[in-house]
Order: sequence, then C-alpha cells, then structure tokens
Amino acid sequence: MGVFVLGSLNVDLVAYVKRLPDPGETVVGKEFLSFPGGKGLNQAIAVARSGSSVAMIGALGDDNHGEFLRKTLASEGINFQEVKTLEGATGVAIIEVDEKGQNRIIVIPGANSGINSDDVAKYLAENPPHILLAQLETPLAVIIEAFKTAKKNGTYTILNPAPAQILPKELLENTDLLIPNEHEASTLTGISIKTVKDAEEAANALRQMGAKEVVITLGENGSIYSTNTATIYQKAFSANVIDTTAAGDAFCGGLAASLDREVPFQQALKYASVAGGLATEIRGAVPSLPTRDIIQRFLQSAL
Repeated sequence: MGVFVLGSLNVDLVAYVKRLPDPGETVVGKEFLSFPGGKGLNQAIAVARSGSSVAMIGALGDDNHGEFLRKTLASEGINFQEVKTLEGATGVAIIEVDEKGQNRIIVIPGANSGINSDDVAKYLAENPPHILLAQLETPLAVIIEAFKTAKKNGTYTILNPAPAQILPKELLENTDLLIPNEHEASTLTGISIKTVKDAEEAANALRQMGAKEVVITLGENGSIYSTNTATIYQKAFSANVIDTTAAGDAFCGGLAASLDREVPFQQALKYASVAGGLATEIRGAVPSLPTRDIIQRFLQSAL
C-alpha cells in the first residue's frame, strides 16, 4: 500500500484583500503571508495527514525556497528521495484572496518544469505504488509517461486536471480516476456546468474520452462520482469559508488516502468532501489541510 504524488512544489505568496482588483486597478491589501504550497505538495501532505504512506516525485530549485520546502516535506513525514534539486529557482505561486475566501492564482513553475520523464518512469517501474496521484503543474509529457508506466505495473492512477487544459487521449486512457472541478470539466468537455445534471453529462463525456471513472467537484454544491454503471451524488458539508485555496487538494488527497486504505468509494467520497470543506476554514494552503482525526470527528458529529 502507499501513494506516490507526482507534482509541483511551490512557495505560496498570498495577498489578502477586501476585494479582488479589476484589470488596471490598484487596491490596498489587508495582509501578506507566505506558505509552503504547490498542488503536488498540498496533495502529498493531505495524503500524509490522512494516515497513508506517501512519497513525492518532483523538483526544487537550489535556493532558500527549496530548502524551506525540503524542511516542510521532512516535517510531514513524506519520502522525498525523488524530489530532485535543480539549478535555479523553486516554483512560486502568487495568490490573491478576497474577504469571501475566493482567490486568483498565478503560478511560476521554476524547477517544476525541469522534471525528467525518463527518471520518473524508471523510478515508477522499479517502485510501483498502490496509487499514483498527479496534477497538471508539471510537464504534461512527464505525466503521460508516468501514467503509462504505472498502468503497466498495476498501479491505480488518479489525475486532478488542474490547471485546466485539453488533455491527450493517451493520458485519459491511462487514468483510472479523473477529478476535475466544474470549471476544469467544462474546459475538457465544452459543457457549461450549472447544475448537478450538467455535471453528470460532463462526467459521461469524460468517460467517453477515455477516463475510466470520474469525480466532478462542485464546491458548495457537492460532488458526483460517475462510472459506466452508476452515478453517486455527495452533498457538501457546511463550512465557515475563509480561504478556498487548497480545498480541492484536500479533497484529492483525502480521497486518494481513503482508496489506498481500500475504503468503499462512497465512504471515501464523503471523507474527501469533509476534508475539502474543512480546508476552507483556515487561511493558507498547507496550514488548512486537516488531519484524519479532525475529519473523522467531523464525520461522527455529522451523523
């Protein structure tokens, strides 16, 4: 058992504002903070905090940000022997968050763009994990080769297609579980998603494009899980929303960890939904990711 996370490692530079500025407008911020982040690192930490063994595959620069993130990996108990050190800058995300918790994000990949496809494929062939989880903040060619290698060795592959982009058929056909939000699903399918029924239509389209199973997250409207035989709807749990950054990462990591423990899918989906909701109640990406104990206590209180 165990989860490998192939993905980005960034330092998040976060500006908190009353409202997000319009193009060409300057607004006065309320606060500026920095956090460890990157969708890959966030999801790896979410998996670790949910109690699964996790190894990270990625790259850091040889700068102070890289050293900061190495210490973060170590403190979370994540195996980072396959996190390479490359010459140059570590990835950075510039994030704006308004008083309603909504955000805008600019990602500057830095070392994340230097991951080597051959190295990753070789490592996965020699060390096949139970689950491989990836996003789209690292080069697409690397992810494709990683998923092809993983499937040859019996690994269950999960792809969170964020940031949204059109995906090649060879990647979707090697994806066991695709987890887009409604915006990403719309980009992939061309279907405008305003209702749960729209999401079901988009999920069916994504399966026809090659993904074996699909979960579409719908924010406060919950999520759906679609297979070729059934569709399951999972409601969202109420949350005091402060910052939505990393809510999707908490969901993906929580779901991957539950599946690693071979929890039935409907139960795993509920766990992931709670993880995502709780992550909106605390500022910052990594600080907001809940532990398994916190999630289970919430689930027990919600029964």
